[in-house]
Amino acid sequence: MTLQPSPGPQAPIEAVIFDLDGVLADTEPVHLEASRRVVAPAVIPLEQYARFVGGGADSYTEWIERTYSIPRPVFRERYTDTLVDLLRSGPTPAMRGADAVVRAIHRRGLRLAVASMSRPAWVQATLAATGLTDLFPLVVTGEEVQHPKPHPDIYLHTAALLGVEPHHCLAVEDSAHGVAAAAAAGMWVIQTRQASIFAATPQPGAHAVIDTFAAFDLGWLEGRPLPRAV
Repeated sequence: MTLQPSPGPQAPIEAVIFDLDGVLADTEPVHLEASRRVVAPAVIPLEQYARFVGGGADSYTEWIERTYSIPRPVFRERYTDTLVDLLRSGPTPAMRGADAVVRAIHRRGLRLAVASMSRPAWVQATLAATGLTDLFPLVVTGEEVQHPKPHPDIYLHTAALLGVEPHHCLAVEDSAHGVAAAAAAGMWVIQTRQASIFAATPQPGAHAVIDTFAAFDLGWLEGRPLPRAV
């Protein structure tokens, strides 16, 4: 991959907004397992599930209803119970290196938030499992906005709640939908590809693409130019 400086002046970073699943937590395998348990003995093909990664829960539950004839309210209730049980009983799905990066940002006094299209119960259980709950004073979920990623709604809403202009925000995303949403909101975007499954190919809206949090350059928070992947 070749790199070139981002076009135009880079605004100072005042806030960092993280997606959750696939970024702070390696939870897509857990979400997939929860879905498979609910629809069993039917099968969810991996390639079909992958279409919904990073998007809104509504489109996924609509597809479940059409495909498996499980009413959306029934699926949501069973899925939530199953997912929370898996998160509480299984190994902690924290993404390696995420804790160190978040704490380094916190020490610099920048504002922090999570912006996830997942439902509140799923987000709360995931943050609790990763031990990061106390580091995020603001958590925004998909229920608070009208349109899911790749629309910019959740990022614009989060920036407004933080009191920071979007061009002063750095978003950390993993999916094609998420990168597109943050870019459309006018934010600086880091794409991480550390997830164990569904690591998206480098996206054109990302200003930098990293394979692990070890490659996250803290100098980006202090004015070092973000490279743009091309």
